[in-house]
Amino acid sequence: MRRILVLLAAAGFAAGAGAVAPPASPPPEAVPAADAVVKTDVAYGKDEKQRLDVYGPKGARGAPVVVYVHGGEWTKGDKADVGYKPRWFTANGVVFVSTNYRLYPAARFPAHAEDVAAAVRWVADHIAGYGGDPKKVVLMGHSAGCHLVTLVGLDPKYLAGVRLAPADLRGVVAWSGGAYDLVAKVAEGGTYKGHIANAFGPDEAAWRDASPVTHAKTGGSAPPFLFAAYEKGNTAHRAAERLAGLIRDAGGKAEVVLLKDRTHTTANQLLGSPGDETGDTLLRFVREVTR
Repeated sequence: MRRILVLLAAAGFAAGAGAVAPPASPPPEAVPAADAVVKTDVAYGKDEKQRLDVYGPKGARGAPVVVYVHGGEWTKGDKADVGYKPRWFTANGVVFVSTNYRLYPAARFPAHAEDVAAAVRWVADHIAGYGGDPKKVVLMGHSAGCHLVTLVGLDPKYLAGVRLAPADLRGVVAWSGGAYDLVAKVAEGGTYKGHIANAFGPDEAAWRDASPVTHAKTGGSAPPFLFAAYEKGNTAHRAAERLAGLIRDAGGKAEVVLLKDRTHTTANQLLGSPGDETGDTLLRFVREVTR
């Protein structure tokens, strides 16, 4: 079994000061248990980036499934950047899937979202073989991954392209992100103005269509959402509250939680680490929406 590399995540949409760099390789308690069912670099498409890793609890049958989408400003990141998650999820009876997707400059949007939907299709077709229930799938992302999972959960055209619908998901988790309105992010300026123009093109209409807030009106037919923010009142927290409010206004379910003693980076890196209390919030949500 190859060891999971834990890389320093780039500071994302709302990265805060004081982010803690992880060790170069995970400590023993982060490596999947020897009896876990592990399958890496599974192809869900023809491109070399269309690959995913699966971690299943030994002997699981009909278990909940979390499909994780990494961050990296749509330009970098990797499915191996999962820290403690594989061991923690499988120890709690959850099948964990971490997926790659095509990145800029090799691909431009909507390739990213199309790939997330295609990975979900693969899970629907194959996850039972790893102990998971294809009808108990929760889609989760961090940073840029938060943008992608909320968009796929709200705009039905991406899942429709693989003969699925947002209602086929049991929940969506945005674990520390803030790019839910790309037009507003460009207006803020800073480095993400360039990232968005690169990955999504120069057309404001395209930014708007790729913004989850544009599609929040479908919230009544979408799955429940959990938004996690690391600091009250910052830009990312306000963005999460706005999108959650729009989803609720449309008749959907959405909650926002604050993560104690975390930054944008450590919210992701330390999830499921020994003594981590933020994982309890996530596990509660997963169990509630998949029971």
